[in-house]
Amino acid sequence: MKMKTLLLGIMMLGMPLAAGAYDFESDGVYYGITGPSQVAVVTGDNYEGAYDGDVYIPDSVSHDGMNYTVTEIYYDAFFKCTRLGDVFLPSTITSLHWDAFLDAFVDDIVVRDLETWCNISFEEDGCFGRMDPYPDVEVGIHGLVAGGQQVTDVVIPESITRIHDFTFYKTGAIRSVEIPGHVTRVGMGAFFGCTDLKSLKIGAGVDTIDHYAFNTDYYLFDWEFNVDRNVIDEVVCQATVPPVMGGKYCFNQATYKRGTLYVPAQSLRAYCMDENWSRFENILPIPEPASRQGDVNGDGVLNVTDVTTLIDLLLNGDH
Repeated sequence: MKMKTLLLGIMMLGMPLAAGAYDFESDGVYYGITGPSQVAVVTGDNYEGAYDGDVYIPDSVSHDGMNYTVTEIYYDAFFKCTRLGDVFLPSTITSLHWDAFLDAFVDDIVVRDLETWCNISFEEDGCFGRMDPYPDVEVGIHGLVAGGQQVTDVVIPESITRIHDFTFYKTGAIRSVEIPGHVTRVGMGAFFGCTDLKSLKIGAGVDTIDHYAFNTDYYLFDWEFNVDRNVIDEVVCQATVPPVMGGKYCFNQATYKRGTLYVPAQSLRAYCMDENWSRFENILPIPEPASRQGDVNGDGVLNVTDVTTLIDLLLNGDH
């Protein structure tokens, strides 16, 4: 009998939690046990609106003499929590489940640093609202605070080689994004709904951009209604080979029409001939850096020799 009970307990540890179920509560946060030493944040007795105000989630919690690491935010944990302030996530969080913040209003998600946020995996639609239109309000827009600073200008950390699906989904206040050359792939919906995004730099190492990655429309169906808003004014792609795009929805119509795409000069034709990149109506070569303008002799240094070279060129015309 004892053996059957033990086996049943082990099996239950591996079973997914039912929405609304929790094993214990600590300091106003509800937890479900997901493994021998792991727990997930879940919703409470009131399935809707279980939390309000600022919510502080620790990296570990104790219960019945056991210490547990907090690793996940579970399905519907913050469902219809319309009076949230800031939600503080520990660096131990590795996963945000589908609809974790469905129909919730969040001021800011607060994390230790941007690397912590980029290492979290997101299920489905980024957990903040959905891609479907809502009739009255823009549910799901939230701010992100990393390292004590509001994230407005994103530079992907060196340790990140792939941006996960929905990482910055509907993150407000992001004005610019720089994806360095060590990143190879931008996941589906990674920056979907980032309505403030105006400047985007894609590094030379990126070879794949998945569906909706830089579509800044708030609603997915804005495309069908040809909504002319949320333009990314400047897109710089440094890849000499056009990255494979997941389809026409990688950017929104307004960006294709009114934004400008800058690409390597030697790759201009390749981008203009590409099925998806050619949707940009304005494609130009990347301007040379100011530091190279005037470098007449091509030695990478601006000095008096450039002047003498230019004079020789003008006088002799044989250089």
